[in-house]
Amino acid sequence: MQKASTITEELIRSAAPNAAALSNAKKISDKDGFQKLCISDDETLIFGECKGSGKNPYYTSADFIGEAPVYRCSCPSRQFPCKHALAIMYDYLAGKTFEKAEVPEDIERKRGKIAQKAEKAACTNSDCANAAAPKPAPKKNTAAAAKKLQKQREGLDLAESFVNDILSHGASAVSKAAAEQYMQLAKQLGDYYLPEPQQLIYEIVGAAEKYGGGGGMNGVHANDVHANDESALRELIHKCVRLSSSVKKCREYIDRKLENGEVLPEDSVLYEAMGGVWKLTQLKEIGLFKENARLTQLSFTVIDDKVRKLLTDVGYWADLDSGEIFTTENIRPYKAMKHIKEEDSAFGVYSIETLYLYPGTMNRRVRWESFTAAPSTADTYKTIISKAEPSFADAVKKAKNELKNTLAAPYAVLLLPFDRIEYTTDGAAVLIHGEERVRLSAHPHYPDTAGTLKLIAGGLTDGAMLCALFYDGTAHEIKAAAISAVTENGIARL
Repeated sequence: MQKASTITEELIRSAAPNAAALSNAKKISDKDGFQKLCISDDETLIFGECKGSGKNPYYTSADFIGEAPVYRCSCPSRQFPCKHALAIMYDYLAGKTFEKAEVPEDIERKRGKIAQKAEKAACTNSDCANAAAPKPAPKKNTAAAAKKLQKQREGLDLAESFVNDILSHGASAVSKAAAEQYMQLAKQLGDYYLPEPQQLIYEIVGAAEKYGGGGGMNGVHANDVHANDESALRELIHKCVRLSSSVKKCREYIDRKLENGEVLPEDSVLYEAMGGVWKLTQLKEIGLFKENARLTQLSFTVIDDKVRKLLTDVGYWADLDSGEIFTTENIRPYKAMKHIKEEDSAFGVYSIETLYLYPGTMNRRVRWESFTAAPSTADTYKTIISKAEPSFADAVKKAKNELKNTLAAPYAVLLLPFDRIEYTTDGAAVLIHGEERVRLSAHPHYPDTAGTLKLIAGGLTDGAMLCALFYDGTAHEIKAAAISAVTENGIARL
């Protein structure tokens, strides 16, 4: 059982459906919008009456009796929780007076229904004498799974024909008419449940058009390409290699599963690449979870993918026990942005009862259903610094192994130790660790973080820098883009 005393700024921010709801909630609280504020005797419920647009007030509550808070309001808003539920928590956080009062009858009834559902879910024959015979576990539809795999294999043949066509005719073949045909092929792959190959075809066509000046090469041979086109050509080749590798790996994956009959989900990144959507229960069934995890967010950014037409809220988190760097992703397609909650920066130490891990190697994606947050301390920051890689060389070695995987992310995120930071005459930041030096570079997702570092935290010493290590095809070397800096005094997000 939790109490209202667990309310923190972080809890309110994480509960808010979007920034607008948070802003409106603050306005309500600042203007004393609640005419009545109450708290139950056991302090598990705060509730009150907020002035609305009509003559009757809105009845709002935040209930903490269960594992996760429950928010209720009589307003017509479709947002959850609404601005009134957020506002009453801001009132509590602000130290406003809440009168002791009995729990309203309607909330008691709702609490009872929730308790009954929880009891029914937990009840078994062994501990509930009057329980009905448990329902058999639903049968897993292996026939449907096998049929879907066979369909996907057919789609892979189409994707492979696209790669062969591009490689045999060259980028000069991607005229405007050819690009339209390829786009139609990519759309067709949607019928074969192949989102990863489908998206790569979109990206390849876009890269080919960029390489040819927006409308294909128009007959210009690759040998005549100017130096400023070399980057676009390398990007195009890289994406073709990635698609070819994806097709090969997906085909091998499907053939193996069809041959041995194990057609259901398994611990493999290919499951998502081929359109699979993981349920948390499935992750737990195959052992991809961790209990009693402690995480701290090191960075947060929003990546705008104009080719795929979506925004991705990306957070990187340090596991304070294992030192692993995890990632959280919240994907918001342009067309559905108003229906999907926008994530935001998170602060403090998150204590998570069950942390779910997605398949992968470095920087695994994670999710959780509930958490409690506590403020970060100097010990928190010391712990994070202690989890940094032993040296730059160790970090580069890890990154190389990760980036060899064509299905991996375009960069590996690691904590690099540093003694101090120096700056070159052209303003570039250089991390110094013992005899090692690494010059920080820009990445499209983190374009000027080194400049930001110099402005806000230029004199940092004895810390750890969260960096995205990526391969630069022009320089033929691994480079590092700074994301955030951790010292014993805190985290500077860049």
